Amino acid sequence: MRLLSVPALLAIALAACTTTTAPATDLSPGVDWVANSPGWAEEAEAVYDEATAYVETVATSRPEGSWAVALDIDETVLNNVDYQIRLEQADETYSPESWHAWTEEKSATLVPGAKPFIERVNELGGHVSLVTNRADTEQLWTEENLAEVGLTRHDDFRILMTRAYPEGVSNKTPRYAIIPAMLGAQGYPGVEVVAYLGDNVGDKPDDLGEAAFFCIDQGAMYGEPCAAVPGPGR
Repeated sequence: MRLLSVPALLAIALAACTTTTAPATDLSPGVDWVANSPGWAEEAEAVYDEATAYVETVATSRPEGSWAVALDIDETVLNNVDYQIRLEQADETYSPESWHAWTEEKSATLVPGAKPFIERVNELGGHVSLVTNRADTEQLWTEENLAEVGLTRHDDFRILMTRAYPEGVSNKTPRYAIIPAMLGAQGYPGVEVVAYLGDNVGDKPDDLGEAAFFCIDQGAMYGEPCAAVPGPGR
């Protein structure tokens, strides 16, 4: 058996650790912004700071356990920019198959500001509900990915609602509407959703009522972004 020298072993180790992220010039502006610019992280944290201040005010006038927030997952709690990079490097577009494989990897990272916000909601006596258009066949992987980044059911969120696959309705409003009933079934009756957070227009309920909506800018990587002018260069 041939033995490798220490320098050769180090070279192999370094090669294995090398990221495959494309240079900024090879990425679309929105994907490059999310992947490489500190400005994206700063904006996400600023939105979460605003949402935190809002729920802190809400908590002063409501009994503990009587209110909740509803968050989208992708590009709101979990950052999937590496999936977008892979698509662009391969000159491909989204497909259910490639997305399914990505969710199985459980490699998404945290959106900056998401975890401190969720922790603060729980400290204040609120409930966290996650409502996503990930398929129900991807729910277990999603929960495991969330656990990998430090967010677990019961400790951090009480509800995670996916979309029925393959014919499930993407409109989240009907699922938002049953959050109080689901919390009631868990022993928390009379809960009102006071805030929604998302990155796409569809993350805002059809009738917001007196609740607030907070938009995370995902750089127009996909979908219909809720940011008025999404991405860099504002």
